[in-house]
Amino acid sequence: MRQFVLPDGLTGQDEIRLTGDEWRYLIKVLRLKTEAEIPAVDRAGRRYMLTIIEEGEDYLRAGCRALTDEAPVGPDLILIQCLPKGKKLEMIVRQAVEAGVSMIIPVESENTVPVIKEERSDRKQLRLQKIAAEAAQQSGNRGIPDILPPCLIRDLPSILEQREIRGMKLFFHQDRLAKGSLHRYLNDCPASVSVLIGPEGGISPAETDFLLASGFYPVYLGQNVLRTETAAIYALGAVKTILLEKDEWIIDIPK
Repeated sequence: MRQFVLPDGLTGQDEIRLTGDEWRYLIKVLRLKTEAEIPAVDRAGRRYMLTIIEEGEDYLRAGCRALTDEAPVGPDLILIQCLPKGKKLEMIVRQAVEAGVSMIIPVESENTVPVIKEERSDRKQLRLQKIAAEAAQQSGNRGIPDILPPCLIRDLPSILEQREIRGMKLFFHQDRLAKGSLHRYLNDCPASVSVLIGPEGGISPAETDFLLASGFYPVYLGQNVLRTETAAIYALGAVKTILLEKDEWIIDIPK
């Protein structure tokens, strides 16, 4: 569902004034008129209903009412994406936000072609954060996901610990490494689910051992060879569907 993302510094005042890109989006793109309503969300994920009060030539005033009767929110979904080639990361970020992630962690691994360059990292991160905000506005994702600076794969455990991310940790692998199923991993309603996707060259044997030792569980992607950008949305879609339908799983099939 399309929604409006409140600019930084606005957290649901009773009445707000919008100019610039925000005014243009609501009036010129969505063509909203006085008394029209649109769902809104702030950077922290709190939801509101905006009602257009006044249209000006380059501004608008809107009432902003907090929404409290919302459905319960499921586990946080976190994407840990090994850096792909070219601009694929931008597409992955957009699709991941549409799938409902709450955080994205880009990772440099043994087989990634791009490497972390300090002089470009900040600019790239701002670009990705803008893409995430646009995707959240378009898709209705709850809040704007955090996009962390790229890190090395060996630093993942400490980063997850610093962020107090202690839920289920999965890595989707090209080989069948364990008998555990995705349904079984998600059976206990974890507080969060972290999904790691390897690069074009796959996850190396040494990295596989490291992830297993760090508490990650392997998930088999099947025999088809998937591009890293395809694997990301494939894995997130599988996890999200299982979490959404968990209360409706058929445990005992009648004879």
